[in-house]
Amino acid sequence: GLLSLSSTLSLAQSQSAMEAYLCTLNDGKSMADIMSVVEDWNKWSDKKGIDSYTAWVLNPIYVSNTDLNRQALWLGHAPSFAEMSDIMGTWLSEGGDLLAEFNEAWTCSSHMEMTAMMVRPPAGEPSDSPVASFYDCGLNEGKGPEDLMAATSQWNAHLDENGIKEAMVYHFPGHGHPQDATYDMKVSVWRSGLDAYGLSADHFVNGGGQQAAQATLNQAMTCDMPRMYQATLVRRADD
Repeated sequence: GLLSLSSTLSLAQSQSAMEAYLCTLNDGKSMADIMSVVEDWNKWSDKKGIDSYTAWVLNPIYVSNTDLNRQALWLGHAPSFAEMSDIMGTWLSEGGDLLAEFNEAWTCSSHMEMTAMMVRPPAGEPSDSPVASFYDCGLNEGKGPEDLMAATSQWNAHLDENGIKEAMVYHFPGHGHPQDATYDMKVSVWRSGLDAYGLSADHFVNGGGQQAAQATLNQAMTCDMPRMYQATLVRRADD
């Protein structure tokens, strides 16, 4: 949970706050309707002085369940849980009209809190329309946080040596995750677009990436099959 693996790793790497809404577009609604509400929400956020919050809307590209074809995710980030809680408090107390607008366009069945640790930063300026792959992962038996970070460092070195440009984030679960969740964390891998993903996938399949992953990350953790989303940046925190 939030205070177990995450807190053990906190001395090794700074961590921040994230939230995720899992939503489904309502009948007759499209992403254009969501983006129309987002425009109003951004104006409202500007007026409220919300300047430390970054948000993306994600739509499925590769998923395993055809019922997810109307799925959309909202992913939000703040530098700290204090800032995230302050933003959430403003939203809950003063965002009623906008919440109603969002609810007309989509229905959100889950709201999850996560601790985020960026273990591989993006190369250059982050893309405004990246593709993101998400995995559910668990530490292997007998492995601990030190093993995970050592394997991550080795994997990053391999990617650097081969010029693979992608970012990676570990998400440690907090409030709102399923009670029967079997993962220790979620892992997201971000590429600037599908072209960058294609280069990464070719390296994994034909360039030794799969063997390198087996010798590094897979020694510390086991992950399920990934899901890929097209992400659209809808708000960027002030630098």
